[in-house]
Amino acid sequence: MFLKTLRIHGFKSFADRTRLELEPGVTVIVGPNGSGKSNVVDAISWVLGTQATKHLRTDKMEEVIFAGTTTRPAHRVAEVVLTFDNSERRLPLDLSEVTIGRRLHNDGTSEYEINGTPCRLLDISELLSDGGVGRHQHVIINQGQVASILNAGPDEHRAIIEEAAGVLKHRNRRRRAARRLERTHVDVQRLEDIHKELLRQMRPLKRQANAAARYDDVRTTARGLRLYLGGRELAEIEDRLTEARAQEGTAAIREERDTVALQELESRLESLETAAGESGRALQRDTAAAARLETTSERLQRIAQVAHERHRSLTSGAEQAGERHDDLLAEASGIVEDLAAAAAEEEQAGATAGRAEIALQALEDEERSLAEQETLPVEGVIATLRGDLQALEAAGARDGREMTATAHRLEIVTESVERDGTAAEELREEIRRMDKEAGAQQEAYEAARSIREVAESEWQRLEMDLADQTRLVSAARARVEALEQAGVVNPDVLAEAARLEGVGEAVATVLDIPDHLADAVGAALGPWAEALVATPGGLADAVAELKSRQLGGMPFVVGGVKGSDARVLPSDIPGRPIIELLGPAADAVVARRLLSDVVLADSWSAAWSFVQAHPQLRAVTAEGDLVTIAGIRISAGEDGLGVTLARAREDLSQAETGLARATSRETSARRSLHDHREDERSQLEALEAVEVRMSGAVETLDRAERSVTEGEAELIRLQDRRSALEEGELHRTERLVELRGRLDDLEGEEAARQAAWEALSRRRQEIADRREQSRRLREQSAAALGAATERRKLLETRRVAVERELEQAIGFHVDPADMVRLERVESAARAALDHVSAHITILRARQAELRQTSGEAVRRLDEARQNASNLSKQIAGSKETRSNLAVEIEGLRVRRESVAEGLRRDLDASVEQAIAAPPVEVPENTAPIAHLESLEADLRRMGPVNPLAAQEYEDLSERASFLDGQLSDLRESAHELEKVIKALDDEMATLFADAFQDISALYAENFSLLFPGGRGQLSLSDPGDHLNTGVEIEAQPLGKKVSRLSLLSGGERSLAALAFLFAVFRARPSPFYVLDEVEAALDDANLHRFLRLVELLRDSAQVIIVTHQQQTMEGADTLYGITMEPGGSTQVVAKRLSNVTV
Repeated sequence: MFLKTLRIHGFKSFADRTRLELEPGVTVIVGPNGSGKSNVVDAISWVLGTQATKHLRTDKMEEVIFAGTTTRPAHRVAEVVLTFDNSERRLPLDLSEVTIGRRLHNDGTSEYEINGTPCRLLDISELLSDGGVGRHQHVIINQGQVASILNAGPDEHRAIIEEAAGVLKHRNRRRRAARRLERTHVDVQRLEDIHKELLRQMRPLKRQANAAARYDDVRTTARGLRLYLGGRELAEIEDRLTEARAQEGTAAIREERDTVALQELESRLESLETAAGESGRALQRDTAAAARLETTSERLQRIAQVAHERHRSLTSGAEQAGERHDDLLAEASGIVEDLAAAAAEEEQAGATAGRAEIALQALEDEERSLAEQETLPVEGVIATLRGDLQALEAAGARDGREMTATAHRLEIVTESVERDGTAAEELREEIRRMDKEAGAQQEAYEAARSIREVAESEWQRLEMDLADQTRLVSAARARVEALEQAGVVNPDVLAEAARLEGVGEAVATVLDIPDHLADAVGAALGPWAEALVATPGGLADAVAELKSRQLGGMPFVVGGVKGSDARVLPSDIPGRPIIELLGPAADAVVARRLLSDVVLADSWSAAWSFVQAHPQLRAVTAEGDLVTIAGIRISAGEDGLGVTLARAREDLSQAETGLARATSRETSARRSLHDHREDERSQLEALEAVEVRMSGAVETLDRAERSVTEGEAELIRLQDRRSALEEGELHRTERLVELRGRLDDLEGEEAARQAAWEALSRRRQEIADRREQSRRLREQSAAALGAATERRKLLETRRVAVERELEQAIGFHVDPADMVRLERVESAARAALDHVSAHITILRARQAELRQTSGEAVRRLDEARQNASNLSKQIAGSKETRSNLAVEIEGLRVRRESVAEGLRRDLDASVEQAIAAPPVEVPENTAPIAHLESLEADLRRMGPVNPLAAQEYEDLSERASFLDGQLSDLRESAHELEKVIKALDDEMATLFADAFQDISALYAENFSLLFPGGRGQLSLSDPGDHLNTGVEIEAQPLGKKVSRLSLLSGGERSLAALAFLFAVFRARPSPFYVLDEVEAALDDANLHRFLRLVELLRDSAQVIIVTHQQQTMEGADTLYGITMEPGGSTQVVAKRLSNVTV
């Protein structure tokens, strides 16, 4: 096996397609620096699968693409194709040639091919590894790699041997197996965790499944019991429904019977209520009128009594006024004297109190000054005395000014008191005059009010009479209108209608009514009895004419038109159709239209039976009774409708006359009442005006009296103050004399000064005693002043009361005009009282009659109402019973539907299934309901259950079983991987041991060849661990004692490294080797030795050498020359023997 061809296109400096034909032996590639020799080596390394850019001498993989020159454009793709001669089948393919290719695009996309078929890089690596060639095997050596071997450690040396021995493939497999084993352990751990989690989940699920199973059992039992109980409840509901419907029918029959009886009774109630209402309203009107008159009578009686009492009082008051006046004068005189004494006493007490207060203050000041002087030296006492003298002199000046002001204020206040007293006396006289005027005005007002009340009572009575007359007119008018609508036409309107064109005879004429049937036919015709027959054209003109003239109440019947308007009478009716009984001259068309549904009956009862059987027909009797299904209209009797209408119109005329009289009387009374009200209002306004003036005068008098009182009090205070100031002046004069004497003594000789000092002490004790006496005197004076003031106030109050009573006594004067006026008021009041009493007597008699009539009507009405109430209660009871039964029936229906719906919703069962449900066995002495409640309580105690627990538990069990199988498989797989790793370890150890032994022997041989007489060997750093031990390279040239490569010279180190590499090559030969300037550092002698090593490989492997050495070129079988023109690309020239190709 060897490299056969190498095709390069767009790789690095190879812009053109270049093909190198390679043969076994030694091929040498030469050329100048920079021409691209090493690019051939890089191309071989790249196509073999290297991914390290440093081995390709680039920074990025895209840089291997031809980048272009000044004359050549850049390529977009780099491609290298390498063909192997596989005649020996070293590559595991049954092909004599194997081609591998690699292509790189400028977008970074890589493509790999084996024999033109796309593949992966891994496929190429494994293929070459099986043939002893690969990107990790040292078949391509350059000078840098030789240097790395020299600097490498034992582990790197071992890696070279492993690569040559084929251990790397097994190590990669072991690494992959170890990763798989690690992943397997991780998967086992994860599955164990999952399995534990499943077991943890299964335990509660198993409990839930058991609970769900028990829950299903209890629920099934409860469902069967609930279904049975529901069926039994439905049966009970059906039984009760049947019974309730029967009771409802009975109640309906009873209610219908009572309703008929109540209707008959209610038809009587209306007339009874009308009679009772009329009598009751009449009694109420008389009662109200009597009450108003009694109120008026009481007021008139009070007026008469007040006038009489006023007259008597004035008469007796005139006699007693003189005696009371003398007593009041005597009492007033005594009060004035007492007031004078009290005022004098109060004034004296006030003056005494003021003087005592001033004396007390002066004594307290002097005592305070003396106390201070005792604590001071003589000079201080002198200074104090001088200060006291100045203070007393200043106080004297101040009191003098106050005395002058007080005297001036006394003059002003005295004048004001005198002026206000005069004004108060004038106001008292004015008030007495206005009081007399107010009394007279009050009596006038009372009389006007009494007269107004009598007039108002009369007007109210007349107003009620007017309302009664109005109701009578309304009732009479309504009766007339009802009778007119019943068929009686106004004769004037009838005459006007008969004269119109197109209007013919009366209906009674055209029907040819026999005399004995006049009432019967008249009742049957009803409102058409007085109608006129008109042609169809004349009817419209006649109606328009009468309406335009506002004439109404005229009926018309269309005649002269044939038609079939008659109803078909049954053949089996009791009686004869009335149209068959008309005269021979009767208009058949008009008769059929108006009387085709009327039958003549023998009596009203037979007629009523007839219309009950034939409700669409009418029946009449010979007396004129009209019977229909709606009711019976009784004949008006012999007088007929016309007489009744005439009477009704006469009653209306009388009622209207009474209404006019009542209206006139009410209007007159209303006007009189208005005049009396105006008179009362004017009297009241005059009285209020007098009272307002008197009130203003009284307020002014009060202000004047208060001013006088306040002035008098101020006079007393000013006089007291003046007395106090005078007394203070006397005391101050004495004090000044005393202080001046003491000051002279203190300013004299020592003896006089000592005497003055002793006198100071005596003076202080004296002042203290006098101060205490003055304090007691002030308290006594203050008490006496308070008592005097209180006594004066009491006397003043009594004086005012006596003066007021005197004023009243003086103002009491009997005016003869007043006496006459009081007598006139009393006489008028008593006359009116007699008139009202007579009218009350008449009303009371009429009330007695009305009470008797009303009582009888009310009794009959109450009896009928009681019967109606009893019937109503019975009907209400029946209705309530029916309502309760209906509610119960509806409730039973709803309950039945609810139970059925509950069965359908909760049990998914029909009514039939529930009724047919068999009984469920229950514990002994336990009711089914109680047992159902117990079961439901058990279900509630169980709480919510998981109905899917059993299925979930089964699923988890299956999953756990599956995981058990998976765990077993994974554990088995891990065990197998462990065995594979053990076998690989054994295989690698064996391969490494064998390779090391062979390489070690060959290394010694190569070293002795390169270094004659020298010794070289390989050793293991850990002989006991062939899997991990390192390899030490020892080299000892002849004559040197060193054995480590690092201590050798550069050339020796290179030769030693080459000896090691070639030992690897020879021990585990590869199909080819590529050496890139590995001998560049050797001299001629060492180069010759290197070539001897090459010769050892010539026969066993293909060797490609890139070199600059002449000797190396001479030993080549094939020589390739590499050139590059400036600005161009790499060109290749080959020389084999004498043939040269480009």
